[in-house]
Amino acid sequence: MKKILMIGLWVVFTIGLVFVMSFASRAHSRRLCEKLNILIDRKDEQQQFIKEEDVRKFLSDHNKMPEGKELADVNVPDLENLLLTNPAVESCEVFMSVGGDMTIKIKQRRTIARIINLENESYYIDDRGMLMPWSEEYTSPVIVVNGLFADSYGANYDHSFDNIDADSAMKTTTMLDDIWQITKRIDADTFLRAQMTQLYLSPDKGFELVPRIGNHIIVLGDISDLDEKFTKLFIFYRDGLDRTGNWNDYTYIDLQYKNQIVCTKKTINNGI
Repeated sequence: MKKILMIGLWVVFTIGLVFVMSFASRAHSRRLCEKLNILIDRKDEQQQFIKEEDVRKFLSDHNKMPEGKELADVNVPDLENLLLTNPAVESCEVFMSVGGDMTIKIKQRRTIARIINLENESYYIDDRGMLMPWSEEYTSPVIVVNGLFADSYGANYDHSFDNIDADSAMKTTTMLDDIWQITKRIDADTFLRAQMTQLYLSPDKGFELVPRIGNHIIVLGDISDLDEKFTKLFIFYRDGLDRTGNWNDYTYIDLQYKNQIVCTKKTINNGI
């Protein structure tokens, strides 16, 4: 009898617990969303592609603003999927607190280069090797890439150039994979990121870099041996300039040749 009584008590307790939880769940779902918190991780605070007011306007324009709605009427997966359609959003998480507040956590994409093709079309490439459309509201302070290439955003936006080596056909039809290799290498180094302002694809010398300090052009050529080329550049900046002159004495610093740097000095005009 004692065992039966214990089983009975556990059954009653379980039924009561389920009832209380069900009642609490229904009561919680009828609660209104009192407050919307928006948290944005920009990875680089200099880049402001999306702000809190932009997120609120985006939700309002799509009739998805949760504030004032019953929590049961807020479809969290739909809200996350909608926010992911914003080109500046890399990832998104939406969750609700017991008190009825809703929090949206957004990770903003970080761009590493602005690309301008032969048609004067602008777009970005981000730190994952993905293309991102140009924004009329904000211009990112990153290296500008232009020159002799016509690759468009529309034809390439769904590719990850970090994985382009797996597609040999793609590698032969676009210059963006080479651009990605160079800009990724520049972005990885604090000095290069601060010093290089432009990457230009010329018809005769290949890729050329325009530095922030100095009136010279740095000739990379193709993308072979990039680490070696940049190592030579570091050595020249650190040691070579002390013996050969200053930043402004040269027109070209050519890194294309194995184990050497070929520099072209400016012609001094004495008016003769």
